[in-house]
Amino acid sequence: MSDFSVINRPNFRNPDGSMSVKEYERKSRALEETCRQFEGQVFGKLWKDMMKSARTIGGEERKREYGPLEDTVVEMVSEHLSKSQGIGMWKVLYDSLLKQLPTPVAADGSTDDA
Repeated sequence: MSDFSVINRPNFRNPDGSMSVKEYERKSRALEETCRQFEGQVFGKLWKDMMKSARTIGGEERKREYGPLEDTVVEMVSEHLSKSQGIGMWKVLYDSLLKQLPTPVAADGSTDDA
């Protein structure tokens, strides 16, 4: 799961209140990890729903002896896929949300296009 404590740590803002480069990098890494985890959750849910539909269509709607184990495997595989290449949804979400972070300002006052 996500480590949201990263977001609530003491801020590394410059004295004028602008976001420092260090803080920007930290927040962008946390955002990337969160987006990857979100993709894994969505992919896992989609996969489970597809398996359920396939069982219903195939007429195999019986008691699943290993149902919890199957669900755990799907969750683990989904998490692994999102941490490796993923299906790309995390990148679209990340690029969209990254634009919401303020532009970092270096200690000397120059802006950095990170």
